[in-house]
Amino acid sequence: MNGPAQLARTIPEIAPMSVLVVDDEEGMREGIRRILDRNGNHVSTAEDGEQAIARLEECVFDIALVDLKMPGIDGFQVTQHISDTCSGRTVIVIVSAFASIQAAVEVAKHGAFDFLVKPFAPEDLLHVVARASHQRQLIRERDLYLSELNSEQNLSRQLINSMSEGVVVLNINRKPVLMNPWAESILGISYREDMELQDLGLDRAAHTLIDGMYCPDPQDGTSRHVRCEHTGQRFHLHAAPYMRGPDLAGLILFLRDASDE
Repeated sequence: MNGPAQLARTIPEIAPMSVLVVDDEEGMREGIRRILDRNGNHVSTAEDGEQAIARLEECVFDIALVDLKMPGIDGFQVTQHISDTCSGRTVIVIVSAFASIQAAVEVAKHGAFDFLVKPFAPEDLLHVVARASHQRQLIRERDLYLSELNSEQNLSRQLINSMSEGVVVLNINRKPVLMNPWAESILGISYREDMELQDLGLDRAAHTLIDGMYCPDPQDGTSRHVRCEHTGQRFHLHAAPYMRGPDLAGLILFLRDASDE
């Protein structure tokens, strides 16, 4: 049998998490709570599926340990509810004596991350919770990255919209992903998310310039200029590459009215 010192060496360190334990057996429910409490987690319990859903409506938990077989609302339904309402922010671990490949596949379809078979040793529980904690941390990092990316995109959009010349941003696939009001005015079109490069209505000179900048070795990576016409309107088009590290990520097209020239 492992002693306390050996267990401390073999069980991964667990960052404190908010955990919901859902089990209709009081002994199992309280046993899990005591083990996780000792490791600094914030543990809430629910004795059935109905109470679990009520707890979930009060707050979002990092991890949910859910018994599969319960009277009334069972573990499958609780798992589905978490998947539907928590947007992937709660990591689900099924805790059940009914272990089978079919059950594991079914709960995975409902959004469960892991499966812990009863009966289990305390170290088995802590290992599973450690894996779930790591998964929750990855979700947090992903959400933070997406939030920062969205903030950067919003700032870029505000800056581009405030510019006094037309701006069109093309991604690596030459698809327009951003267009400011001045560009819409010059080109006489409104931006759509399903828009393709040809929808801009640029002339052959503009397409030749753009094609040249997307070639494998676009010369020195500097901007290029061409004078264009669109439905009788003349304008200058400056194309500048934007990079991600050493790789081309797309082009920024600057349009300036040249009707008076």
